[in-house]
Amino acid sequence: MLELKGISSVFYAMSEWIMRFSGVNLLWFGVSLPFFLLFVTVEMSSSGGLIYFGIAAWLLGSLLFFPATAAVFSVVRDWIMETEPSSIAKSYFKHLKADYRGNAKMGAFFSLIWLLWYYGYFYLYTAKNSLAIILLLFGLAMFVFTVNYLSINAHYRMSSISKVKNTFFLSAGKPLMSLAVAFVSGILLWLSTTQLLWLFPLASCSMIAFLSFSAFYRTAQKIGGSSAVDEPADS
Repeated sequence: MLELKGISSVFYAMSEWIMRFSGVNLLWFGVSLPFFLLFVTVEMSSSGGLIYFGIAAWLLGSLLFFPATAAVFSVVRDWIMETEPSSIAKSYFKHLKADYRGNAKMGAFFSLIWLLWYYGYFYLYTAKNSLAIILLLFGLAMFVFTVNYLSINAHYRMSSISKVKNTFFLSAGKPLMSLAVAFVSGILLWLSTTQLLWLFPLASCSMIAFLSFSAFYRTAQKIGGSSAVDEPADS
């Protein structure tokens, strides 16, 4: 009986975590859906299409995608800190609305950088220019910088400039952690966009956020009271 109870508890825990990952990921996917639709509905073979895509992607990335992703990282922080409320939807939309203005402003910054990278990389890739490899490596570094920023943004209350500065120190000062985050996240993104397409709406963002924040949180605990940290965000 004890063995059965133990097995039952394991399956219960697994089902709970599956529900968490899929639930918050579906909310993220739904909020960000207009942004994703741009990549499959806008024809970019003409200069007009490129301009329309750029403007729409920047606006939707700033107003929807980045705040929606920041909310996922905040929910994941609640899980790891064991402070989450019972409702996944309630927790997600609470975080989405809590610092929407600040996240939208930083979303404008990150969306612009990623949009310039997107245009630059695919132009060089189409032209078969060897500089595309350098830009690809820069994109990997930017990905690590972005997820580290989102982790810091979810965990600490500080100015945007301080968050960017501490993100740089974290990304550059912990190269092994950065490589691990890039490697695991890259595998998840590759699987969810080329092999297991159902992963993208059901688990890709929440799993990347969970792994990235877990790595960040372990580092933050080791840093302790150094100048790289500030007061934790309110639970």
